[in-house]
Amino acid sequence: MSPFQRQLAITVALAGVAGFSGVWFGISHLDPEPEHLPPPPLRMAVDELTRRGLVGLTTQQKQRIAAVEQRYAHQRTQLRTRITAANVELADALSEEMSFGPAVEKSIDDLKGVVGELQKQTVLYVLDLRAVLTPAQQAVFDEKVVAALMTDPR
Repeated sequence: MSPFQRQLAITVALAGVAGFSGVWFGISHLDPEPEHLPPPPLRMAVDELTRRGLVGLTTQQKQRIAAVEQRYAHQRTQLRTRITAANVELADALSEEMSFGPAVEKSIDDLKGVVGELQKQTVLYVLDLRAVLTPAQQAVFDEKVVAALMTDPR
């Protein structure tokens, strides 16, 4: 192995270790949703409605909503962790191939799959919340959710 190849291998290995360490530190020590970043429009609308926007929520409805939110928060955290890992996998593949090769393409496909799963779980979360509501509450909820989905995220 030439000195250049040895140095390149060491650099790639150190980059992988640094990336893994950064992900591990971020997952275990940092707040998953920094308060300085506004939540996405759909999340804001759903939070506003379930916490203070829907009139006449019964105690049972509030308990069911809390259970749905807790379940979704757990799923969201797991999926975000998988997204972070997929990003690290993509970075590793790029550092190894330095082209749009098979490993990079597979990493991108894996990342798209996880992001798609997060989107699917978010839609199921919204539908689970909606199922807890009365028809009158659903009408208000539907209006706010549709408006949030049509909001430009910029």
